[in-house]
Amino acid sequence: MASSLDNSAWLEWMANLMGGVSRQNYAATLPPDRFYCLLDELPLHLIPQRTLRSLRFQENQLQDLYLNPECIVCSDGELPEEVASQKPLFSAFALQGTIAWVRNPATQNLLPFWLGPQLECVARNLRPNEPVTSSFPTSTRSLLAQAGILISEDQELRKRHLEEALRNASRSFREKGYAPIGNLIHPFHLAALRRYYRYLIRAGAIHLGDKQSPRRYVAYNEPVARFFHRDIVAVLSAVAGEALQPSYVYMASYLSGAELKKHTDREQCEFSITLCLDFSPEPLLETPWPIQLDTPAGAVTAYQALGDGFAYRGTRLPHYRNTLNQGQTSTSIFFHYVGADFAGSLD
Repeated sequence: MASSLDNSAWLEWMANLMGGVSRQNYAATLPPDRFYCLLDELPLHLIPQRTLRSLRFQENQLQDLYLNPECIVCSDGELPEEVASQKPLFSAFALQGTIAWVRNPATQNLLPFWLGPQLECVARNLRPNEPVTSSFPTSTRSLLAQAGILISEDQELRKRHLEEALRNASRSFREKGYAPIGNLIHPFHLAALRRYYRYLIRAGAIHLGDKQSPRRYVAYNEPVARFFHRDIVAVLSAVAGEALQPSYVYMASYLSGAELKKHTDREQCEFSITLCLDFSPEPLLETPWPIQLDTPAGAVTAYQALGDGFAYRGTRLPHYRNTLNQGQTSTSIFFHYVGADFAGSLD
């Protein structure tokens, strides 16, 4: 359950943090129809409100930081060697400029964070295993630590907490066929995804209506969603207790008056995650438009806050959403998976 907070105070703190970093409108040099997560100019208003508290580092937490030895800094369209063969996945990414690739501790995959000129200079002057001195501004150290470019000695403790959370989700999923899963996508990436899809919808690049609902914008296997689809397969595999492979991913942005009628999914959706990406007007806690499931133990109503994932057995449990109220919009990404030995079509 998310807790309430004084959002204005945290936004002010984040704005002050960003004030210590370059604010030169570098984002204007990046194409708006491409995905990027520029640390120098984060869209603060799109970081989910409930996560702002967890992003704050106290000064005593910034004393023993060092460069993440697995951080790879690339420039001018270059990709790290381990993802270079997957270049089609990055067809909708703004690959120009400088990108710091950081390994996701939950999945062990590389994730990108864009650096403007000032942060690029800082990152290139850091050395692995050398403590970052206090001469670096607190704001800069905090921002780079939040992105995982700087890390501390307590990384193993955080890893154990993550593993415990996954074990709890796994018990629920295997017993009930569903489980909430938090922290699937970094809050900075979540904000960047919200900016990106809002722009594509405004620009008419995503079409309105499909067989399930005439009142939702939809995108099938959109490249950026596909990138995160592949990243989080390791998390859902751990929750499901078996090796999985991605089938397809679907982005849906619902307009007021939309509904999702009760249904079960086709075989390509044996294991699914619905990620709550966006909602308007933005809630402080959970959105008022839950996903509902019929289970052997009875009906389940699952409320999600922005950034929350909810895993379920889509081919076994009928699921649906009631009519979305007037004045509201809601955006989700549906990540679908099948067992590693599945031999049918993944489309």
